[in-house]
Amino acid sequence: MIALLALALKLVGTGFLVVATVGVLRFEDPFQRMHAATKAGTLGAGLVLIGVMLTKGSMDATVVAFLTLAFLIGTMPVAGHLLGRAAYVSGARLSSREDALAGVLPRAPHPLEERTALGFLAPAPVAGAATPAAAWRPAVAPEATPAAEDEPVETGFAGVRFAVIAPHAGLVTRRAIALAAAHDAPLTAVAVIDRDCVESARVPGARDVVRAKLAEAIEEMRRETRERPQPLALAYEEGDPLALIPALSAESRELLVLPTDGWCHHGAGVTLPVFEERLADKLFEVSRRHEGPTLFVGCEAGSGGPLVVVHDGGRRAQRLAAWALATRLWPAEAVTVVGSATKEQVEALAAIAADAGVSVSHLRASRAPAGAMLPTRFADAAAIVLPALPRRANGYGTFWQDAIVPGWRGDVLV
Repeated sequence: MIALLALALKLVGTGFLVVATVGVLRFEDPFQRMHAATKAGTLGAGLVLIGVMLTKGSMDATVVAFLTLAFLIGTMPVAGHLLGRAAYVSGARLSSREDALAGVLPRAPHPLEERTALGFLAPAPVAGAATPAAAWRPAVAPEATPAAEDEPVETGFAGVRFAVIAPHAGLVTRRAIALAAAHDAPLTAVAVIDRDCVESARVPGARDVVRAKLAEAIEEMRRETRERPQPLALAYEEGDPLALIPALSAESRELLVLPTDGWCHHGAGVTLPVFEERLADKLFEVSRRHEGPTLFVGCEAGSGGPLVVVHDGGRRAQRLAAWALATRLWPAEAVTVVGSATKEQVEALAAIAADAGVSVSHLRASRAPAGAMLPTRFADAAAIVLPALPRRANGYGTFWQDAIVPGWRGDVLV
């Protein structure tokens, strides 16, 4: 009799496991598949365990079966709840017409599959190879080509990607969250350990030191997201940051947010002094590989001050400035265009800025100190828009923002 009962329990349990397998394979959305795996799977495994326990009939088998069954009942519902919550927050597709959690939990506007298929795991482009046509990137024509005044002005961005780099993770995260929330754009954080830094280090346990620093930066990022809930996708990698951080797809329409200094060894002090000097230029390389504008964050948002546009008269500078004004990245009350912009270009920028109640002035020539791009009168600027980055981040021991305005620290859009 006991043998027949054990056999029946095993058969019914196996049937539930088959139903769970079919549900995982056939159901449409992750929530239905999770329901099948947790409910039917747990019940089926539990019945099989009880059947095995009856078949063995020993105390050891009974103890092991009950402990395993208690572990399944205690962990599967919790795991299912956490996975379901994560799937919902990440924007996973719902087959149901009703969303009972709408307004209760924050939810990404696009599924995780769409936000993670943006190319940050793609290999770096080979030097000299053709790159995708950047349909929205400001730099699409030689500098000498005048801007077409009648072309439409693009606004906004479809995503925000930012690098988690110690010790600036908090500042960069706050700005990235604010930008993503203001434009209802998906947010992607990329935490990378530079493998070359670790492998070239002469410090024992360098990898553990760098990982500990990055863990502190990620925790700082998480504190910011807890205070300002915003769904984000976090990618953690160890490799080449030049290939892992930028979005290489021109169609991704992402704004890349970076700190003004630091690198993916996260200030762990594990590199040689000569190698450290070369690392200062790596952030610039990340920006140049990104198919879209890059915002170097140097201060808190809303710190005041005018917006300064360095303009060389080319189409690149015009499109970048027009995009920045139309997108309203900063709450600036005044805009100063410095450089050789034409009258038509300045008027076009003024027309865009007028929609936000911002005045635009033009300063064709300026007397800047030797080695600087702008005079110290612009030291109160909240942000500066540049058509191109300087060649070096720390040329001759001078921080790159000092080469723009001596002593100035703020946002730079390129």
